[in-house]
Amino acid sequence: MKQLTVNILGGRGVGKTTVAMHAVAELRWLGIPTALNRGIAKFWGEEPAIVSMRVYDGRAWTPHALAELCLDTLTFLVRRRKDYVYPPGIHPDLARQWNDFDEELENMMREGRVRYKSLPGVRASVPYIVKRICEGVGYDR
Repeated sequence: MKQLTVNILGGRGVGKTTVAMHAVAELRWLGIPTALNRGIAKFWGEEPAIVSMRVYDGRAWTPHALAELCLDTLTFLVRRRKDYVYPPGIHPDLARQWNDFDEELENMMREGRVRYKSLPGVRASVPYIVKRICEGVGYDR
C-alpha cells in the first residue's frame, strides 16, 4: 500500500475531530495502519502509519500556506451542519463569528486553489472519507 497524508480542516465545533477519529477507527479495523495527528509526536518503535490524518482548524493560514499544506494530500473541509445547535451560553456574536470564519476558510482554500472535498460534520460523511482513503492507498476490500 502507498502512504497517504489526509488533511481534515474546518471551523470551530464543526465536528472535524469527531469525523477524523471515526474514520481512523474504521481504517484501523480494516487493518490499515493510521495515525491521527494533532501536533503530537509519534514514538520510535511504533508501527509506521500508512495513513497520516492531520486535523486543523485553519485559523492561522493564508491561501498560499493552505495550498502548500495541502499539496499532494487528500483534503477534506468539514462544514457546519445547517441544523447546528450552538452550545448553551454562546453569545450570538460569537456564533456569527464562527459562521463567518467557516466562509473565510473556504474562500481561502478556493483562493489558494486547494483541491478538497467539502462534507458536513456528520457520521454519514465517514464512509465517503474511508472510501477515498482506501482508493488513495490502494486498499481493495
